[in-house]
Amino acid sequence: MSNLRRISAPDEIQRAWRLTLVLCLMILAALITSAVLTVRSLWLLSEEHAVVTHALRIDNALINLKSQMLDAETGQRGFLLSGRATYLQPYYVALSQLQASRAGLAASLSREAGTARLLANLEQAISAKLQELERTIQLKNDGHIEEASAALLTDTGKQTMDTMRDALRVLMSSESHRSDQWSAEHAQEIRTNYGLLAGSLAFDLLLFTALMQRIRHAVRQVREAHHEQSHLLEAAAARNKQVLGLSELSRFLQSCVDMDEAMRLLKQQLPLLMRASSGALYLLANSRDQLHQTFAWGDEPYADYFEPGDCWALRLGQPFRQPLQAGAAACTHLQSEIAHARTDMHCLPLVAHGELMGLLVLDAGIASEEKVNVENEGYRRITLEQVGLSIGNLQLRESLRQQSISDPLTGLYNRRFLEESAQREVLRASRQQEQGSRNGMALLMIDIDHFKRFNDEHGHEVGDQVLREVAQVLQNQTRGSDMAARYGGEEFTIVLADMPEGLAMERAEQVRAEVAALAPQAHGKALGTITISIGLAQFPSHGSTVEDLLLAADKALYEAKHSGRNRVVIAT
Repeated sequence: MSNLRRISAPDEIQRAWRLTLVLCLMILAALITSAVLTVRSLWLLSEEHAVVTHALRIDNALINLKSQMLDAETGQRGFLLSGRATYLQPYYVALSQLQASRAGLAASLSREAGTARLLANLEQAISAKLQELERTIQLKNDGHIEEASAALLTDTGKQTMDTMRDALRVLMSSESHRSDQWSAEHAQEIRTNYGLLAGSLAFDLLLFTALMQRIRHAVRQVREAHHEQSHLLEAAAARNKQVLGLSELSRFLQSCVDMDEAMRLLKQQLPLLMRASSGALYLLANSRDQLHQTFAWGDEPYADYFEPGDCWALRLGQPFRQPLQAGAAACTHLQSEIAHARTDMHCLPLVAHGELMGLLVLDAGIASEEKVNVENEGYRRITLEQVGLSIGNLQLRESLRQQSISDPLTGLYNRRFLEESAQREVLRASRQQEQGSRNGMALLMIDIDHFKRFNDEHGHEVGDQVLREVAQVLQNQTRGSDMAARYGGEEFTIVLADMPEGLAMERAEQVRAEVAALAPQAHGKALGTITISIGLAQFPSHGSTVEDLLLAADKALYEAKHSGRNRVVIAT
């Protein structure tokens, strides 16, 4: 029975979706019909508006004609009765307006059938009235006053005006009748169209209701038949979490101040991003002949270090999965006594800027589905690329920082870093002095005696060797809180923090003795004894600023060299 349900469920879903599609098409057709009816209603309303506007335009033109003829007649009568030319101004204004009104009326009635004869009668009446007005005005202008007055008293003017009024009335009546007829026809069409539109909208509502029911039914069937969608959503959420985690890791790695902080962060975040039960991260040593374990997680043991040749991933330059059978094709570093052979391990090279940075070893496990395994490998590859780039940037940044504060020949701090750090030590000593501490600090200015002789007799290569050996002694004789720096040429400086005056002299003598005990050789030949002269300045006895202490120590060094060299002189 369950098999029959599994077989018939897809067919039922297909039928449901086909019916839903038919309903959608019917709704679409109904909506198009409603849209057409709506557009037609708007068009009819626009036509009605145009008809009314046209009728009003004609009515206004006829009213204007009548008013302008009355103005012209009024001006003519005023001129004939008074004889003053100023009374003719309304007459001439009316003549000008009459010309425009007649042209506009003719243009408005040009497309209407049955109005040509009525318009011709009106034009004839207007022309007759204008001729009568012009004739009487001309008689008055020519001095025939009595004849002009007699013409004014006759019925000719009244007759011509009545004829024009009758022609206007007939034309206005004809236009009013036509306008009423058009309005009635348009009103009937609009009512009919509204009825059709209301029916179409009601039909749309019925179809939409049926469609909603079908969609709910189809969705319910899809949920029941395709419960696997929830798994897909979970996978999408996992991918999103992976992307967010990688983005967060990248942001934090870019903000790390040094490699130790970055490794602590990776130890916390990398196991989650790699989705591996155990693993280990190795970084390539500076000598590039060995990989050292930085950290590991999980219960599986991993080698503390191994050579690049012990890993097939590093040999091949690409990710490598251990074969099913341990042998020559398996990585040696996973077959030691500590790290026994395993077949579910992945070795992933860590590369940045085209250079090998290290290796990530993972206990990948055997995924239940190949698709999940492929997705995990994609996540790991992207994460590894980001981690490699971040580590490479950190190492590059550390290298640049080291170059900016160190002397490349001796490995000691350079003069710039010395002056900045000495300033901090002076400020710290000042605070200690204010708090009642009397230790202070000491500054040693050191110069190699007769250094020019080493360069002249043995060459600059030997001179550099002497500088390095002396620098090594200075480095060994300083505490973690002290600082040794190459000041320039064959001159060195040591800052002794929290150092009393008597103990500072002992430390300076110890440094001098250790250098004198050196027995350097070059090309199998002894170079002779190396001695140094030291000038010692104490804070605050010999100065309260870095500049004062350097100057005092330099003067003491000058005195030591002129007193026979190979000695320590305290600044006065």
